[in-house]
Amino acid sequence: MYFTASEGGRIKMRTILVVNPKGGCGKTTIATNLAGFYANKGLSVALIDMDQQMSSYQWAASRDASMAKISSFKSDSNIRMQRLIYDCPAQIHIGLTTDLIDKSDVMIMPINPSIIDQRAAFQFILDVRGMIRAKVCKPIQIGFVANRANDSYKSYDELEKFSSMMNVPIVTVLRNSQNYVSVANTGMSIFDLPKTQVAKDVQQWKGLCYWAEGKLLIKRAKTEAAAAVQ
Repeated sequence: MYFTASEGGRIKMRTILVVNPKGGCGKTTIATNLAGFYANKGLSVALIDMDQQMSSYQWAASRDASMAKISSFKSDSNIRMQRLIYDCPAQIHIGLTTDLIDKSDVMIMPINPSIIDQRAAFQFILDVRGMIRAKVCKPIQIGFVANRANDSYKSYDELEKFSSMMNVPIVTVLRNSQNYVSVANTGMSIFDLPKTQVAKDVQQWKGLCYWAEGKLLIKRAKTEAAAAVQ
């Protein structure tokens, strides 16, 4: 079971923050496909696009009416749905980040296996933890998504060392798949494609989807992610 029911059997509302101050790390890819996952599970989903480019907002607006519904918004005022997903902009300032942390249950941080990404993530996480220590915002669980990665490469070994140093788990590894490219401009997610076409990609999402729900042990997440990229 992915989801926990509240009293009365209803699915509890949960908010997921997808954030990284560096551009090009895959935030919109993660946010839109996560929305697609939830929508295809029958949950009501709000995709909140905080970026001026409005990429995820336009993605949701281009979805065919026959597909599982995803509602998109440019702000988060008075939204009551089972899953809220924030797609944050690059160069997000710490004030907005801490405000969103207080509204969220978990933080997903896409990161490419490169030293440039690690440097950006290092300072961002230090800033967030400084704000938590100062009680400017509540504590929050942070999980890395190794994007466009392969665990057989040296760059991934370096990312694992960085993950350990920062005490932030790599909850899954996503390969550089053309499936993400093919759905990006059509309002589709990999979860809208035929299962035979995306089986390997969907397998890689298991760790991420459980982490977003606060349910997956880190050891299991790493095991599933490693198996999926082989």
